[in-house]
Amino acid sequence: MQVHLTIISYLFCIILTIFINFVIQFSMNEQFIAVLDSGIGGISVLKELVKVFPNESFLYFGDNNNAPYGNKSKERLLSITIRNIDIIKKYPIKALVLACNTLSVNLISDIKDYSGVETFGIFPPVEKCVINKEKTLLLATKRTSENYRNTPLLEVVGLLDLVCKIEDNIFDLEKVDFVRSLKESSCGQFIDVKGYYNTIILGCTHYNFIKIKISDHFQPQKIIDGTTFLIFNLKKYLKNKKSIEKTKRFSVFFIGDNAKENQYFFEKSGQVGQN
Repeated sequence: MQVHLTIISYLFCIILTIFINFVIQFSMNEQFIAVLDSGIGGISVLKELVKVFPNESFLYFGDNNNAPYGNKSKERLLSITIRNIDIIKKYPIKALVLACNTLSVNLISDIKDYSGVETFGIFPPVEKCVINKEKTLLLATKRTSENYRNTPLLEVVGLLDLVCKIEDNIFDLEKVDFVRSLKESSCGQFIDVKGYYNTIILGCTHYNFIKIKISDHFQPQKIIDGTTFLIFNLKKYLKNKKSIEKTKRFSVFFIGDNAKENQYFFEKSGQVGQN
């Protein structure tokens, strides 16, 4: 009986994949905005993209099997990303969005060269905070944090395992022990005092799902990330190209080995991410 259920489940996955590919191929006259991330973190960006571009078609590739990216070498990340872009390029895309700070900060030039399409990254808005003379804490993955230095106005913390904890407990975020991850951080010095920082920068899109936890712990005046600037650049590009779709409702297609689980999370994510 168990064998039969396994076979049925396997066949269902195959049929679902064929169906998704058929729908996409049927819409080949459309061009997609592709969104790439190491897992479910980029869905926080995708949600914002859908709000700003309600008539566009999106293609989401979440590489959950290789998460987290933040603990990998640049060489390994580039190898993984080239493979993922090869899959994405099988579909007609007009822009590629890297919904991952680690990829954007470390590999944006390499990815732009390889992708063959206009590519947009997401970056921690550090300069804005420094210019405004705001006492700022940047929370990021280890690989991203290595690109920033502590200054009198900026302190940087690289978190090793927080992405994994969020991925593993995405539907029960109460289990994510943010404070423990903070204390176990392998790099960065910071002041663990409520209200000390004017601004907290989320340097990883996964962290958006525990924004309330982070806010409760530090009690800053504001918490920001790089999504707004990413969307500004993408909108400017599409306007210049006269490529903003205005006539149809948005659609989102999920591809890759984790397409089914990412689609499920996207559809249910209005009920999570509030912790």
